[in-house]
Amino acid sequence: MVKVKRMENKEHKGGSNPQSFDRIVREVFAPIYPVIAQQIKEKTGVISGRCFDAGCGTGALGRAMASITDLHITFFDQSPEMLLLARDYAKSENILDKSDFLNGDIHNIDMKDESIDIVISRGSSPFWDDWDKAYSEILRILKVGGHAYIGGGFGTKELRAQITAHMSKEKPDWRDSFKERVKTEREALPQILNSLNPAQHTIIDDESGWWVFITK
Repeated sequence: MVKVKRMENKEHKGGSNPQSFDRIVREVFAPIYPVIAQQIKEKTGVISGRCFDAGCGTGALGRAMASITDLHITFFDQSPEMLLLARDYAKSENILDKSDFLNGDIHNIDMKDESIDIVISRGSSPFWDDWDKAYSEILRILKVGGHAYIGGGFGTKELRAQITAHMSKEKPDWRDSFKERVKTEREALPQILNSLNPAQHTIIDDESGWWVFITK
């Protein structure tokens, strides 16, 4: 039996209502995850080992990675409710044997040093309270030579336009809770990453969206 390892319950900052968040992912954002997963696979070349989906929500990106690689996915989120939804989806997609579910705080990850081959995260980082600490933890759990791919891209400029138009019509203020945080994170990241001194880091900022690609 697969269990969700729990911590003290906290409000999920990226989506305070798990059912509402899940609906939007399924009905609006679903097309982006297979595209992003393929881009991550091609960019990093990582197809086996351990993958850590940070701030996974219902696990859409991690599940997309599991479908095209041999990676074992740790679905990580601060919300037990989100993780239970992620587990239900993993079960329906027959990937429970390559999945585990960890409830925790990105600023204090309950994982051993250098135990992860790749960290992925989409849409979570603007809601992290302390980027210095969060990125430090990500670098800590990454193996030497491991990669992190973190950001909020949409896969292609066409998907970005499609989703932005849909969300702006359905909920005109949908960006209000995070747009300033996104801007602040982007401005802070070069200094943060320089202080952490990974082997390599690249900011990807194009018509499809924004990512930071890190190699330890």
